[in-house]
Amino acid sequence: MTAARTPLTRPAATRAGMPPARRSLTVAALILTLSAPLPARAVAADVPSILTPTYTCDSVRGDPGRTVLFGNCSASLGAVTSGDFAGEAIGAARDVSLRIKCVDGGTAAVPDEVALQTCTQTR
Repeated sequence: MTAARTPLTRPAATRAGMPPARRSLTVAALILTLSAPLPARAVAADVPSILTPTYTCDSVRGDPGRTVLFGNCSASLGAVTSGDFAGEAIGAARDVSLRIKCVDGGTAAVPDEVALQTCTQTR
């Protein structure tokens, strides 16, 4: 007497529509594809990452050690608008067409002013 097959006793090969060996190869190929490194993308040296906080104000004062942007300031999406922050930031002044890249963080008080540390002019 032969036992009847139910969905719970059917072999996996017929349930998935392909033999187990082929299914294993398909899964392995998918894993290798998803874990392969992505190709490096070329980025121009003066183009900031979209993740770098950017502050734009009317005017600027200070020196490369500590630069203060002030007047009608705005911050890029995700940038700190009140308080201290660390890391890189981009600053821009509207009145003098200045753009700087700063590497040691600073303090933001948007819309009044933004103080940035260790800056170099990029434009």
